[in-house]
Amino acid sequence: MIPDKKIVLFIVEGFNDETALAVSLETLISTDNVKFEITDGDVTSDYYGKDIAAKVGDCVKRHCEKYNYSKDDFAEVVLLVDMDGAFIDNESYHLSHNHIKPFYDTDKIHYNNPDKLKDSHEIKRRNLSRLIPLTKVFRTIPFSVYFFSCNLDHVICSDANLTQELKHKIAAKFDKQFKNSPVDFINFFHADAITVSDKYNDSWDYIKRDNNSLKRYSNFNVYLSLEAVRIPRDFSHII
Repeated sequence: MIPDKKIVLFIVEGFNDETALAVSLETLISTDNVKFEITDGDVTSDYYGKDIAAKVGDCVKRHCEKYNYSKDDFAEVVLLVDMDGAFIDNESYHLSHNHIKPFYDTDKIHYNNPDKLKDSHEIKRRNLSRLIPLTKVFRTIPFSVYFFSCNLDHVICSDANLTQELKHKIAAKFDKQFKNSPVDFINFFHADAITVSDKYNDSWDYIKRDNNSLKRYSNFNVYLSLEAVRIPRDFSHII
């Protein structure tokens, strides 16, 4: 069990991630201190030269400063990332002047500036390779990183190309569906349709291969399985 008042901090790209996941996670994790730090963008694709582990540490530091926490207040830090098709081969980037934002297809990405996207993905791959084996951030806080592919929307509603308005509606709908059904929430992320492995490293190896980072997968099931020691006893039988 997580000690009372210890914080579990989820670092996410946008507020829709918090909308979709927060209440269910608060129900499942045996602490009243599930918190979200929103980065307003993909920290793993950031062009700035600072080491990605230090950037994640900065997110924790920023959260500490906002709420007057110290690093000793944290039980763990969890980074949730969208894959964005980051590991596809070069032939799968398709020049499309009709798409000013990346449009995710089952086997390619359509975009009006594929070279820029390739550069961004190269940075993302490098940063993820640094983060995946990382076990501590801010020197002492346990750390892990989990993916949604292509993005959270893709996983929870099978559409990787939602508008911002629809993203919010889908996140709110997902929250409403599962916030009072923790067992169903866990079962959703353990469904065969979106899981690739029950092992952390194997799941990351899989999403990196071929064009799997364009397909609808998540390894959040691994996190929820690791949460067995934190989940109330009457839910643990489904892990």
